[in-house]
Amino acid sequence: MKHLVVDISAHGFGHVAQTSAVLNALDCTNIRLTIRSSAAERVLRERIRHPFTLISYQQDAGMLMHDALRVDVAASMRWYADFHANYAARKAQAARELAQLQPDLLFANVPYLSLDAAGECGIPAITLCSLNWADVFHTYCGGLPGAARIREEILHAYTQAECFLQPTPSMDMHPAIRTQPIAPIAALGKRNPAWLRQQAGLPNHTRFVLVALGGLGMEYPLENWPRIPGVCWIFPDVALTQARADFLPTSLFALPYVDLLASCDAVMTKTGYGTQTEAVVNQVPTLCINRPGWPEEPNLPDWHAQHGELILTDWQTIQAGTFAQQILALLEMPWRKPLVFPNGAQQAAERLLNRITSL
Repeated sequence: MKHLVVDISAHGFGHVAQTSAVLNALDCTNIRLTIRSSAAERVLRERIRHPFTLISYQQDAGMLMHDALRVDVAASMRWYADFHANYAARKAQAARELAQLQPDLLFANVPYLSLDAAGECGIPAITLCSLNWADVFHTYCGGLPGAARIREEILHAYTQAECFLQPTPSMDMHPAIRTQPIAPIAALGKRNPAWLRQQAGLPNHTRFVLVALGGLGMEYPLENWPRIPGVCWIFPDVALTQARADFLPTSLFALPYVDLLASCDAVMTKTGYGTQTEAVVNQVPTLCINRPGWPEEPNLPDWHAQHGELILTDWQTIQAGTFAQQILALLEMPWRKPLVFPNGAQQAAERLLNRITSL
């Protein structure tokens, strides 16, 4: 039986969403899976349908964030400077840890340390993501002292992968990375708005807006949140610091995230691969908060506008609570775009299966 080691960044939920879709499309009849990540085990086991061994393992920090929208540039630079101060020793240790697992293939989204380790061990590696930390780091920290050396070390790690699978739409990447475009990766949910109304005990005309800004904490301006007749807002449980009849926790519905998204009438999110692509393929109109400077802009919003129903806004508008008209426009917006088929997971799974069976 072949052994596939899968390393997943825990910077938000998008990396788990992309990777789980690929693994779920992979024929694991003769493959043993080991997942290494510091993402929550509950999230990983909810998303990944195959049995796997989990190793709690952090290899990257992505970018340190003030919240889901704002990068903490100074803290990020401190983390990278510390991480790379003894990078050769870290790489050697990571190589020893990877070699002990005796994998046939490494699949990474998108930590770079294990890719460097795989290069040291002679273990083939394939990477997949809509972004990479070398270019994200350079965007925010590139002008700071010591950043050029750090970026070069990160880039070198990414070049150890045989290929870097880029699901559509991806950020522009450094030409040294061996990229290979593939179709979008997104999960298809089961639409059941009647279940939402039943669980909430609300009438048939009720419409639901999912508030989904990712896995990093936000202080929502609930005191300014608009009230819209016939509309209920579904928040992450931890965000509900105020009680209101039209505020509902996600746990009330006991649904997988993608089924909850598909059952809603609209979603509020930020620029980010997971929710935006899932909103498109499940045909859920979207209010998207811009993230000025984030490297996935403008590629991701442009693609979303082309293939889905999208209204862009900013965090200042959300803080002021003046977005009711934008939500109402989405709720009345007919879906005019053709269905998008997210075949990227199947394409990536085929690439993985062909490679691991050739070893």
